[in-house]
Amino acid sequence: MHFVRLLNLFLFATCCVLLSACGRPPSGPYANWLYNDESVLSVAQEGPFTILNIEHRPRGWGSFSGTGSRFDRILYQAKIVVKEARATEAWKDAGQPAIFADVYSDSDSDSRLNLVYERNGKALVKRIDEGKDGWSNPVFGESIGPGLRYFSNLNGRTQGFLVRAFPVDVKVLPLGPQDPAIWQLAGIAPDWKAFAYTDDLEAPAVFSVVQADARIGEPIPIPATHVQARTWFNAQFKWQKNTAGRWDIVRLSTMPSPVKTIDALEELFLNADVGYRNCFANSSACRIGWRREAVKDPDAYYCECYHPFVFKALQPTQAFGANVREMWYSRAGGRSAYDLVLDAPPEKVRNELRKRLDERHLDYLGPGPISDESIEAFLNEDRSRNDWIYAVSGKPESIQFVTPTVAVRVEAYEHGTLLQTIARYPAKQ
Repeated sequence: MHFVRLLNLFLFATCCVLLSACGRPPSGPYANWLYNDESVLSVAQEGPFTILNIEHRPRGWGSFSGTGSRFDRILYQAKIVVKEARATEAWKDAGQPAIFADVYSDSDSDSRLNLVYERNGKALVKRIDEGKDGWSNPVFGESIGPGLRYFSNLNGRTQGFLVRAFPVDVKVLPLGPQDPAIWQLAGIAPDWKAFAYTDDLEAPAVFSVVQADARIGEPIPIPATHVQARTWFNAQFKWQKNTAGRWDIVRLSTMPSPVKTIDALEELFLNADVGYRNCFANSSACRIGWRREAVKDPDAYYCECYHPFVFKALQPTQAFGANVREMWYSRAGGRSAYDLVLDAPPEKVRNELRKRLDERHLDYLGPGPISDESIEAFLNEDRSRNDWIYAVSGKPESIQFVTPTVAVRVEAYEHGTLLQTIARYPAKQ
């Protein structure tokens, strides 16, 4: 009896060792495409492709459970075409069945992103060129049109890449302007040789055209809006080649015409809706007679506006009773806007600015420190939804004005005055 017990224990231990070494054989309708210790959790069909979501749970010594892992496996005509993928997603508007797959790579230099599709009766697994920065976003891109996906990258040496089908075409996007940050994709030239970037997809304030060879165009400011950037771009702009044969964007004839003002430059700081509408009517309307300066030392222009585009007038130019030394285009309250460097003291610029506001019968707050509460009451805004309010009230020692469309700061700068746009925003309807 004792011998029989020992024999049973020996046989049991042997079975455990064999199970640990060999694993549990697969079972079920997909057993032919599974390995030991694998089981199917779910199945999806995409045209001729079958996507198995698999759990691999090896049997450890003395245990019938262990640490498991999950992955996808793609089948085509009873054959495995992708053995293991971290994740997959069907490309629904590609024009034919296609699947994006995040495939394990043997080399850090190899692309992880793959596209699986059928051509001439065969399954193809195409590695996608992700550019210098690779593909770090776990989402399989954003559909921006039939058969077109945009894989964004906002913190690298490129702005991501585009994938178009079919035939499959991949385009790594050039870097957009960094300060102010104008690098979210809003439009694409017909031949993919130029791209329009914006500062904010949900509330755009500026566009910039970047050529495929990385040449960056001047910022083109637009009136502040809450219209989605790509919708706004397609409704207001069209692509057109300039005399140098390069792509540029021009306004459509249906766009609102400019509003006549006494001084287009001053209007930017009085009624920003009108001022930037006039700028926007022509990509150089606010800079006719100005030249862009090469900025050798960007840190010299630090003014809580980061590194600006700097323009100088070709002819003597005045605004608010002072000579304009420079015009900057820089960041402002999460957006971007124009600033002026004037040769008069802040007190004079302040008085002239208030005089213009009074002559125009424009409502405004200021000059002087302005509280969050007074801004909320004046603009009927919820502070929690408007970060720029903190920028407006964040420097109480400077002279500030808040109008229904723009908030500005007047402060001393290099023996003169910096008239800075703190924030601009759509007028309440």
